[in-house]
Amino acid sequence: MQETFRLIIWDLLDIEGGFANRSRKADPGGPTNLGITQRTLQAWRGRPVSVEEVENLGREEALQIYRVQYWDAVKGDDLPRGLDFTLFDCAVNSGPARAVKILQKILKVKVDGVLGLITLGAVKAQAVTYLINEFSARRLQFMKRLKNWPYNKNGWTRRVRHVQERSLELVDNAMMKRAPMPILEPHQNEEGAKAVEEETSAFSAWMTPDGVTKGAVALSGFSGILAGSGPVQWGFAIVLVVSVCVGGWLLIKKERAT
Repeated sequence: MQETFRLIIWDLLDIEGGFANRSRKADPGGPTNLGITQRTLQAWRGRPVSVEEVENLGREEALQIYRVQYWDAVKGDDLPRGLDFTLFDCAVNSGPARAVKILQKILKVKVDGVLGLITLGAVKAQAVTYLINEFSARRLQFMKRLKNWPYNKNGWTRRVRHVQERSLELVDNAMMKRAPMPILEPHQNEEGAKAVEEETSAFSAWMTPDGVTKGAVALSGFSGILAGSGPVQWGFAIVLVVSVCVGGWLLIKKERAT
């Protein structure tokens, strides 16, 4: 399976682009080069690194980081060909744990973000093309809940579709042509922006089916109470408002945890 890593890494680097330092609203990853953020590089080197060091990051070191921190983290060598690229790209963009959790939800196994023997066994019981297509759809759903979705929606949509198509090509044993290392110029690359779960917005949480249902029930009950008059009705109204606020907070907390 290591052959797959060599094939897709150039494709990934082309998606991620060169050095970029966009606003935190657009890209919470901060200063990034070859898809490696300043925080990731600091963890890899075990010391603080400057923005200049990120900008001067070499390709060989970047490839080592991708192999150890992302490919190995999602057990790329143990996954079926095609699905390995799908998970790997998501791991780079949103973190290995998020990538594994999306897969585990599809497989209906324990969602702990760790790709172990049970998850691998469940993978073998499913058609690879189904897993790639379903994973791509759910990954895009996750991205749409993030605060920086409006800044990156076009790039992320292209990225997910591109990875989906390439992954299906791998399944069909269509060898991805190994392209020369792309010329990476500084640019505002939407596709390379990090899509991390910490950026889930409160508004997006309320826009989930669970949130919409809770909101509708609350409004219905509140309007019914206001139809009456007197201290009892107003007392119920106050209790309902407090309950909705607490429920909303728990809903947002739940969305950020999943």
